[in-house]
Amino acid sequence: MRCEQCEKIPLVEIHTPQEYMLCIGSLARMLLAGEVEMTYQTCPLDKIMDNDNKWYAEKLFHQFRCTKCGTIYGMLCNTHTGGQIKINDKVFDPADYPDKKEDKKCLQ
Repeated sequence: MRCEQCEKIPLVEIHTPQEYMLCIGSLARMLLAGEVEMTYQTCPLDKIMDNDNKWYAEKLFHQFRCTKCGTIYGMLCNTHTGGQIKINDKVFDPADYPDKKEDKKCLQ
C-alpha cells in the first residue's frame, strides 16, 4: 500500500510538542517538494504557533495524501497529551460528524 515516496512518513506516536514540531517540519518539506498534498487541516502549518509561542489550538489535525500512491495520512496532536501519525481510511469530511448542538435543536 505504501510506496517508496511515502515510506519516508513515519507512523509514530508523538510524545512531546518538540516531536510534533519536527513532524510538522518534515510535512512542510514534503509539501514543498510535491510529495504530499494537504487534504484537510484545522490550521495552516505556519499558524500552529504564534509569535508568543502560543498554540493555535489545544488539538491540531493535519491530513495529507501521498501524491504518488494516494495513501492518506492523519497527524493529530493534543498539545497536552501528545498524538500520532497514522494511515487514514478516507479523507476527513467534517460533514461526516454533525455538530451535536445542531442535533439537539432537531430533537427539540
